[in-house]
Amino acid sequence: MSNIKRSGDVSMHLLPFQSFIDDDPRFLLFLLAMNDNHLMGDIKSDPHALLCWAMPKTNEYFSFQGKFYIASAPIQVTRFPPPKLPGVDLPQAEYWEQQREKQWMALTDKQRAMFTWPPRREIPKADKGAFSVQSLPPTKAKDPALHVVHDLAKDNFCLLVYKVTSVEYFDPTSFPPRRLVCLF
Repeated sequence: MSNIKRSGDVSMHLLPFQSFIDDDPRFLLFLLAMNDNHLMGDIKSDPHALLCWAMPKTNEYFSFQGKFYIASAPIQVTRFPPPKLPGVDLPQAEYWEQQREKQWMALTDKQRAMFTWPPRREIPKADKGAFSVQSLPPTKAKDPALHVVHDLAKDNFCLLVYKVTSVEYFDPTSFPPRRLVCLF
């Protein structure tokens, strides 16, 4: 992912793709930690970004242009509400909370545990305890301490929603190379 920072510098991030939205395949989902100040700041400074997707086996390339939205926990306050989906009967906040819950349940215990860790590029305040949670079950545990940890991790868990506005497809394996552009 690349976009322009407020300073005018180019910002680049590696975002692992999570899934598509079933109701509208123009929306791609990525995971985001609310405390990831670096990525969160870059998206807030300019939500419009370019994504590049390379297929290593077929040598095909996809270049997506679009806009990022953040679907966070209801208790989190962000200036960027999640996008509105046409044809969805539920209120948008409820729809995106269901999507967030669905993705939370789909994570492995180790992936969920990462949402308890300190943000990237920050020195942990408590060295020993910073990465103490190595596995976190998807539901609240009976142990009150794990219950609190689970809630904190889930509140830190956000969906980074990317709405695609144009796609450029490039296949260099044929001659002449194939290039298609689709606008939405």
